Amino acid sequence: MAKPGSILRGFTRAPWPLLFATAGVGLVFCIYNNGHAAYAAFCISTEGLGVAALWFSAIRAELVMTPLHDVLGSWALMLVAMMPPLLAMPLMHVWRSSLPRRRVRALFGFLLSYSTLWMAAGLVLSAVALLLSLVFPDSALGLSVLLALVWSASPWHRAALNRGHRLQRIGLFGWKADRDCLYFGLSHGVWCIGACWAWMMVPLLVHQGHIPVMLLAGAIMLVERLAAGERPSWRVPLIVKVLGFGRLSTSAVEALSSKRH
Repeated sequence: MAKPGSILRGFTRAPWPLLFATAGVGLVFCIYNNGHAAYAAFCISTEGLGVAALWFSAIRAELVMTPLHDVLGSWALMLVAMMPPLLAMPLMHVWRSSLPRRRVRALFGFLLSYSTLWMAAGLVLSAVALLLSLVFPDSALGLSVLLALVWSASPWHRAALNRGHRLQRIGLFGWKADRDCLYFGLSHGVWCIGACWAWMMVPLLVHQGHIPVMLLAGAIMLVERLAAGERPSWRVPLIVKVLGFGRLSTSAVEALSSKRH
């Protein structure tokens, strides 16, 4: 892994300042939105209801208190606050691969398809977060963090990160160029969701302290995104290594990996 000093110096070069500034704007709106949000408690009769029926009843009750457009708006602000730094490489690829007169259009096409996927994913993650809070009301947050750590340690997470680093050819002219940008946004979005879904769900389970948890989750995802590629296998989560606990669990992970191969 690169030294922290070199990474921080790299953040002073384009496009990082603009991306962090964009994330900062999103963060300001998130803070404003979070300060004006109402987290009302709701009661649902659970007598005779299974988990699935209770879940759907809770979703309906939640949508009564928080209309769908408010849910989507809050999720969109989260994306603006957390995702721009993760998109440095694909955005620069689209910019450099496009003719100067088409660059803004190319970036728009990429971001349109990428954000559309993430908006749909937000509905799913919000529903899953609600299910966790219903089934495990006292431990939903801890379970979501544990799930995120396990996912970060898994070979599937590493495979998604590796695929997310792959760049695609962008055409220069006409509909082919637009199609390539849209397709690149879709494909990158799929692998980005595959890598980040678990950490993105954690802030959804926090009302008090939502902003700090959101910032922490965003920092973890950025650290994972900047890490060098590896062969997919079970490993110590990168955030555990960064915090200095990697040596305590490396041997256990290596033993697990050796048994699987």
